[in-house]
Amino acid sequence: MNYIESRNYINSLLKFGMKPGLERIRKLLKKLGSPQNKLKFIHVAGTNGKGSTCTYISSVLREAGYKTGLFISPFVIDFRERIQVNGKMIGEHEFSKIVTEIKPLVDEMVELGDTITEFEMITVVAMVWFLRERCDIVVLEVGLGGRYDATNVIENSEISVITSISLDHVNILGDTLESIAYEKSGIIKPNGTTILYGEQSISSLNIIKEEVKKNFATLIIVNFENIKVLRSDIYGSEFIYKEDKLFIPLMGKHQVKNAVLAINVLESLRDRGYIISKQNILDGLKKSFFPSRLEVLSNAPLIILDGAHNLGGAQALRKTIDEYLYDRNIIAIVGMLKDKDVFGVANCLGERLDKAIAVEPNNKRAMRKEDLARIIMSHGTYTICAQDLSEAIDRALSFINDKNDVILIFGSLYLASELRPIIKKIVK
Repeated sequence: MNYIESRNYINSLLKFGMKPGLERIRKLLKKLGSPQNKLKFIHVAGTNGKGSTCTYISSVLREAGYKTGLFISPFVIDFRERIQVNGKMIGEHEFSKIVTEIKPLVDEMVELGDTITEFEMITVVAMVWFLRERCDIVVLEVGLGGRYDATNVIENSEISVITSISLDHVNILGDTLESIAYEKSGIIKPNGTTILYGEQSISSLNIIKEEVKKNFATLIIVNFENIKVLRSDIYGSEFIYKEDKLFIPLMGKHQVKNAVLAINVLESLRDRGYIISKQNILDGLKKSFFPSRLEVLSNAPLIILDGAHNLGGAQALRKTIDEYLYDRNIIAIVGMLKDKDVFGVANCLGERLDKAIAVEPNNKRAMRKEDLARIIMSHGTYTICAQDLSEAIDRALSFINDKNDVILIFGSLYLASELRPIIKKIVK
């Protein structure tokens, strides 16, 4: 198969949907020699901040000279973003070659009643490629939940990381913080080390502590009290942590906390024998790049793209708006999936929007734009629907009356992946 055929084949596995459980992927990986057992991992779960935390960690590890694999989801610009080594996506030839090798094994399993899902297949391709590339370490982002997520097929991790926990995927993970924390804490490994984002609900914290205790693991809770932010604007933040002055190019003070979480992971790796200097950390953080996380796509007009798609992400976005855009009119392009906390996001952000344009992301789980518009309008925001994304951009641009007006795009990473290349073509 060529690359397009390989992509089409993987997309065809979407018909099997999401099927939590590890037996199927274990069987498939065993047929391939269990490559995951020959690699080292930093395993990252959580509701918000997973992607940026993974980005910070992998960027610093590259600076320190380690051949670093990175597995993230979903992609924003290119499907192959999900699987990277030293910041470079897997090549189309390598991708299609591995898929071609695996397909007969998958077909054989399907005939015996073991269906392999799209995400399981992508995870297996990543494991095979990371081993072939002889990665020193892999930063592995959980896809959904943790306990029964395909990435949890790994038996050991150098460090398990849990970022901020909030309500998300409630139809799958449960509708309480306790149930979601239980699923996330499933990545905690026996006798391992777990590093936890320091601001969690008491109920989430208790669940995680119980899981740590059951696994005889070590828990490190990151303290954010000794952070001093020196400067923070739409282009990043400069801050002091443990007497070191650092800079991150990602917008939002919440990103400072994600960076500090990453620093604690890196310091723990150093305690385990990894050679990571203070300069590696400074340079790695400074070079971090993560598309569609409060990303400035244009300065005139100011266009900001963010992947906020749940209540936690919306709250972080609201804080950023209140801090950096408090005196500006905001014109929003919004599209969401119907299984998200749409009412919670709208309640958090709706009243702060001056105008909104509702669209539908290209996903079968997308909420109808008419339904989304009604929810946003219930918060007093003038809202219209756009038939497609090009119309949405045109309407947003037509609403700009002042140089301080801002176009803000949020609601879904799928929406971000569709809109980002379109906007990059029409603005400088």
